[in-house]
Amino acid sequence: MFLGFTSAANLKMTLNELCLMYFLFIHLIFSAEGNIQLFQKPRFVGVKTGQTVKIYCVPSNLSLPAHVEWFKGQSYKDQLKNSQKITITEKSDKLNASITIKKVEIEDRGTYFCKLNGMLGPGTELQVSSRCHFVNVIRLLSSPACVHQFLIQFQENKEDAIYEEPEDAHIYAGLEIEQCGGADLYEDITALARETDAAWEVESPDQE
Repeated sequence: MFLGFTSAANLKMTLNELCLMYFLFIHLIFSAEGNIQLFQKPRFVGVKTGQTVKIYCVPSNLSLPAHVEWFKGQSYKDQLKNSQKITITEKSDKLNASITIKKVEIEDRGTYFCKLNGMLGPGTELQVSSRCHFVNVIRLLSSPACVHQFLIQFQENKEDAIYEEPEDAHIYAGLEIEQCGGADLYEDITALARETDAAWEVESPDQE
């Protein structure tokens, strides 16, 4: 009788401990998920038609299990699925989640969002431009008729050009204005260059 009572008490204590550990585990998971941040790399991609684009979805906490979904557009209604054109890679121990878009076309332009465990990423903007037919342009410009016309136009402009020494010069917002014969000549002296973010690839959490 005494042994049975002891066994029941121990069993009840064991169940209480299991319940406590379970709720503690759930609390830790939700606390960790509430503090995670979601990144998309790169944030901007600019390519020509026919190329392949890869976008990564990277959580700040790499140890949590994750299910990733991908959407195009801010309405989040156009969910992307695996197809011949699109390959979606789930997160694993060695790879971050990603989406690969093959042979991009003009209609693929837009903003792509990843969704990890219900959390949306900041988005990646994809810009696609058509390929220029450089060979045809070079052939056209190097044709004898085009060269002859260019030389004639250059000679006419050279004969008609009259340049006087400017009386004084002013600087306005990067433009040097020379006053010449009552008319203003504008010369742009500012060169603007924009640095672009290099797309980078994350193969494993160790490389983060």
